[in-house]
Amino acid sequence: MEDDADLCEVLKKGLKNYDYTCDISYDGEEGLYNAEINEYDAIILDINLPKLDGINVCKNIRSKGVDTPVLMLTARTDTDDRVLGLDSGADDYLGKPFEFKELRARLHALIRRNYNKPSNEISIRELYVNTKAKLVKLQGNEIELTAREYDILELLCYNYPNIVSAEEIIEHVWGSDDSQFSNVIRVHIANLRRKLKLENGESLIQTLKGKGYKIC
Repeated sequence: MEDDADLCEVLKKGLKNYDYTCDISYDGEEGLYNAEINEYDAIILDINLPKLDGINVCKNIRSKGVDTPVLMLTARTDTDDRVLGLDSGADDYLGKPFEFKELRARLHALIRRNYNKPSNEISIRELYVNTKAKLVKLQGNEIELTAREYDILELLCYNYPNIVSAEEIIEHVWGSDDSQFSNVIRVHIANLRRKLKLENGESLIQTLKGKGYKIC
């Protein structure tokens, strides 16, 4: 949520280069609405928003039980302002101007923490994933994945051992609730099952009919 349209586009483009899918809100009321109806991995929130400032947006979403990690992004860098932002429920604070690589690192850390994955490295059975380098290995061998295949696998890893529904994959990977992606998901899952097959022929990706997918 950012009131500067140009900065919004820069952020969106920059995050897209890191394979993040983003929604943009230009005022606090719209941002609050989006935060309440969508299940985001993280929220970047400016304090100086029209209609409803970022402090009140953060207080409101926390009061409604939304626990999505919030990164405050603002030019107000006084200690009192930082404390105010964190006390309102924000998880981290970054002042403008900033280096984009720092924003990306802080955002990535918040997402890992939210999924109880404090490290960049995830190991599940014979599968190894480095979420910073986007490196995937199976039984010690590097596996080449497309950007979408990696995004789906990372989501499954973050949620391991739980089931991830098709709807959750659509929202997290494509940023949409459009059912047209259902067939696309099945294609990507089929490719992942083939690429993540162990030497004994067993695949690490399991499909549970009517429920979703999981790593087993």
